[in-house]
Amino acid sequence: MNKKGFTLTELLAVIAIIGILSLVAIPNIIGIVDNIRKDNMVSDAKKLISIAQMSVNSSYDIKNFKNYGSDTTDYRCVNSTKTCTFKFSYLNRNKDIKNDPDGGSYNSSSYVKYTKDNSGNVSYCIYLEGSKRKIGTSATCVSEKDLYSKDVVK
Repeated sequence: MNKKGFTLTELLAVIAIIGILSLVAIPNIIGIVDNIRKDNMVSDAKKLISIAQMSVNSSYDIKNFKNYGSDTTDYRCVNSTKTCTFKFSYLNRNKDIKNDPDGGSYNSSSYVKYTKDNSGNVSYCIYLEGSKRKIGTSATCVSEKDLYSKDVVK
């Protein structure tokens, strides 16, 4: 006699195997997706720092900290502290960055800070806040070199 189909035992065994595999695979997939989102946020931060660097290099006034702006303007330079702070909206004025990796938008209080010390060394740091995660805090930003060396997304 020709048998067509599967027995109930065979079907239950296949379902059990699929269930075990999904229990192992799903957490790994979720972890991979989370790491990809973190990497995308770091990539956005690096892009914003690059845009700030281009702004500094293309403007004599910014490069030399000509007193400009207030806390409500696109960027603010203070000669006495040798810093310029660029708002996210100013750096993203060409809409290079559409959304944060979690599907929301970046907070308007995000910024990049350009600083030159007394030895003439230039540094950049960033505070970038998305809908679910952020790099740095509004009071302390993360340096450009730390973006390359640490897990900075919280």
